[in-house]
Formats: sequence, C-alpha cells, structure tokens
Amino acid sequence: MISTKKIKASPQSPTQLVSSSSADMIASNDDILTLILHRLPLKSLLKFKTVSKHWLCLITHPTFRPQHNSRAISGLFVCRLSDITNPKYDFLNLTPHSSRAPFKSLTFIDDPAGIKILQSCNGLLLCCSFRSNRLDTTYYTYNPTTKHYTVLPPPRHSSSGYYSFGVSLAFDPSKSPHYKVICIRNYDPELLDHYQVEIYSSKTGPWRPSGRPFVAPSNVQFENGVFWNGAIHWVSDWGDSLCFDVEEEQMRDIPMPSGDGDVRLYRYFGESGDHLHLVEVYGSDNLQFDVYEMERDRSGWFVKYQVDLNPVAAAFPEMVRGYADPIDLHSYAFSILCVVHEETDEGSFMVLHLPNKAIRYNFNDNSFRKLHDFAPLRSRVGVGGDSSLEFEYFDAYQFIESFACV
Repeated sequence: MISTKKIKASPQSPTQLVSSSSADMIASNDDILTLILHRLPLKSLLKFKTVSKHWLCLITHPTFRPQHNSRAISGLFVCRLSDITNPKYDFLNLTPHSSRAPFKSLTFIDDPAGIKILQSCNGLLLCCSFRSNRLDTTYYTYNPTTKHYTVLPPPRHSSSGYYSFGVSLAFDPSKSPHYKVICIRNYDPELLDHYQVEIYSSKTGPWRPSGRPFVAPSNVQFENGVFWNGAIHWVSDWGDSLCFDVEEEQMRDIPMPSGDGDVRLYRYFGESGDHLHLVEVYGSDNLQFDVYEMERDRSGWFVKYQVDLNPVAAAFPEMVRGYADPIDLHSYAFSILCVVHEETDEGSFMVLHLPNKAIRYNFNDNSFRKLHDFAPLRSRVGVGGDSSLEFEYFDAYQFIESFACV
C-alpha cells in the first residue's frame, strides 16, 4: 500500500536553501532590489521604509522614482475659515475607495503663527505662516505623503518697505527631482508698478534675483500663481495675463479669451493632468458656460468642455438665490473648486461647491453626485443664510501622492 502521509520538509531541504539563497541575492543587490521597489504602490513603500536603514536610504534617495508616482489627483484639501487658530482643512476624497484625510491641520512644525497652504504642485505643498505680517512670514515646502518638510530661508527683501505680492512653487517630477520657488516682490517702495523676481532652488539653495525689474499692471493676481508647462501663470482682471518661464527666466504676456465686458469674471483658473484650464461666467442667471484649455504653445485658448448646470440647480434648489449676489453678481450659489483632467475625456470631471456640500460633475454625460457635506460655517462669499458659499477655487488644493523629496 502506498502511504499518503505527508512528509515534513527538513530545515535544510533543497527548496528552502534555494529560496533563502535567492532572497539573499536580491537583498544584497541594490539594482535588483530597487527595480522591485520601483513597482510597488506608494502606500507599500511608506511601510517598507521601516524595514531597515538600507531600504530607507534606497526609497528616500532623490533619484528614486516609483513607477506608480503619477499626477492623479487623490483628493482636495479645502481650507476652512479661521481667524485665531491654525486653519482647518476638509478633505474631499476623489478616489473610488475610502481614504483617510492626510491631515486636518498643518502641525508638521511648531509655528506660533499657525500654518496655511499657499499652493499645491504635483504632490508638494507650498505653505507659510498663517498669522503674520509680510516681513515675518516663514515659508515651507511640505510633502503630505511622506510627511517631510523644509523650512525655506527668508527672501532677500525681508526688510522695511519691501514685501512680496506672491510666492509660487514650480515642480515637475517628470523632468527633475528638484523644485523652485518664485517670489514676486516690489522693486522700489516708491515705484508701485515695478516688480522683481526672486528664485529659490532646492538644488542650489539661497534666494537670488532673476533678471531685471519688470513693469506690470496692478490687477495681475500674483498671489494665485499656477504652475503649468514649465512656467508660473497669473491671470489679470483685464487685458493680457502673465507667465514666467522658470527655466529661461523670462516674463511673457499670454492672451486671454475675449470676455463680455471690461472686467474679467473668473470662476476658475488651475492645472490638472498637465492641462491648464480657465472658466469665466458672465450674466447673473447663467448656468451654461465653457471650460477653456490653453494651447500647448500658449498661443491661445480653446473650448474643452461645455457645461449645463440647470439639472444640478433642479436637484439642489438651495443653489437658487433669487437675487444677484452683490459680491459675485450671480443668482446661483456655486463655485468651481477643481477641474480634474483624467487620462480619458470620458472620466474628466469638475468638483463644484454648493451651499454646505460638494458635488462631482462629469463632463462627458453631465451626470453628477454628492461628494461631501461641509459643516456649516460663517460665509466668505454671499450675504449669508443657506444660499451663501464658503469656498472658491483658490481655497482648494490638490492632493497627489508623491515620494518627491523636499
């Protein structure tokens, strides 16, 4: 009779010896180990950083770029109003699976003035002191995925009479692991329309002036810079807007779509998936509008999506104000928090803020669904009551998982 009893493998069985030998070979070969680590998702890499100092060194090396390190937007940080404490942030999860908020307030360093986000750029956040005057502001770069941060040195102009109009982050991980911070400051306290660019580089270090002073109209919104296609872009309330090519260190005019009046009525200006988008809405009762996209060569804009929010207003009657708001001049309470460009146009969408909630609106089929409920808070836009709004596009910051060094 043939016995069916299983034979227990000895500690020195050939299979175990081969397996142990293979594991030792991989562990001792940095090239093979790095190749394997490259293919792992970011959340796994965060855990594997604690395996050993050697693995930590490999994963955190500036040249290490995970295969899954994409530009996909996982969520939005939305800044809640706060006058005396650290700003609080709601997190809008944009992935199909549940996800915890990376943070509710920024406490990565003890700043007595609190910390707020200025800009998000391809996985990194540019932050600064919350309650401070222009001369005492401290700037930070922060990676919310790895929890690493850098305290930037103070800009060169930190003295009486000189101050910054805007500070912006320029980071493209597909081209370089390093980033730059662009500061627009006044050139001379007595020349109100003269500005100077200063640049900080994570590669070379201290702030330095870039080029000669330039003249720009006072309506350019330097405080809301957007990085796209190698340049920081700023919109203006009328006329052409500006962009600063970070590599060539050149300031250029960029054309804008023809508006319906002398003053432009922006509802959104931002980047997603390496595409730059703009939304202008004219007319107090207008729920139909276009989403523009910038040509790659910056020669002009074209209509990328056409939007009709009438079905949204029918489903959420709290949008209807019944009057034209004295601040934003619209009869419907909504703002655009983010235009999200997916790999295919069929998946692209925008995140809208309605009174006390956020919804997701699909461009392809005009479908929509609720994403998030906001706790009631005093209004920023509007007269008050249920038809008021709290957030605009510059209050929402993209969260992109990244292993970028700061």
